[in-house]
Amino acid sequence: MNSKRVLKWIGCVVAAILLIYITLMVIVILLLAGSSDFKNSSIHLTEFRNSVLFYDDEEHKIADNVVAVHEVDNKLYYITLDGIGIFDENVSLLDAWNKDLNKYNTFIPRIDAKETHFNVSLDELYPNISSLDENDRDIWHEIFYDSEKRYTGPHTGYTIKIPFYVSYRKEDMVKHNDIVDLSTGTIIGKYGSEHIYRNNAYYNFEFGKLTKLDFSQNAIYSYYSDNLDIDRFSKNNSGDERYESYARNELNKVRTKDLTVLPNLINQRFIVFNSFNEFSDFDKDTFEALAINAIKNRKALQLGPLENQTLSQYLSK
Repeated sequence: MNSKRVLKWIGCVVAAILLIYITLMVIVILLLAGSSDFKNSSIHLTEFRNSVLFYDDEEHKIADNVVAVHEVDNKLYYITLDGIGIFDENVSLLDAWNKDLNKYNTFIPRIDAKETHFNVSLDELYPNISSLDENDRDIWHEIFYDSEKRYTGPHTGYTIKIPFYVSYRKEDMVKHNDIVDLSTGTIIGKYGSEHIYRNNAYYNFEFGKLTKLDFSQNAIYSYYSDNLDIDRFSKNNSGDERYESYARNELNKVRTKDLTVLPNLINQRFIVFNSFNEFSDFDKDTFEALAINAIKNRKALQLGPLENQTLSQYLSK
């Protein structure tokens, strides 16, 4: 009799453990499914570091240095600093178990360019794109050229004008976009706040840096100013000297990197203005509108210095 009770007790314990295990597995699966922005819940994209696209865990990498991912039906059309790729999400259970993913991934490398190619075509930018079937080529064409932006999602970016592309908005304390030169695989502008395409030029406002990509001149114009630091417009500006010193050093790093890298990339057509007034009146008005939008769109900021004067007057002091 005692042995039967013991066996019954053991059976209850085993059943309870199995129930707990199954419940935990269901919770984990639901959490994973909820944390994925793709139809296949096993696929994820890291928001930080090198933006790695992976299956289940980062050891099973699909691609790194990912600029954007466009999900079309059950395929991921991803863009990286080194090329473009297509990943078929319909992974079989056996291959998923064995993490055998190569057969589902097609990668097309970009041209091996040392300088920016301003007027490059899609076929020139990715020479092996012709090896894809017609439907995949059409989708890539729409991703890079279709102004209606049919293929959108949380990790999609957009083309300025090939080869310049704006990455997806990464999650950070401040959401941001990066401007990427896809022909050289170089990030030429980080933390873009406000932007607009006008008169065959792309204007980008960053706190500390203004950038104009001029497609008529095949040139990039930049202006850097400590007076555009985000803390200058903070509602709780404490005037912390240590922070101001840190912000200046960070801006100097950006300026030094640009001056080191960009002149060679665009064949010396990288021009740094020493004064905001070197921009045309049209450019100044455009940047002022972008600056005001960037400040107003953040609850922690206020116009402050720009309430009673123009951006040009503010930056000329």
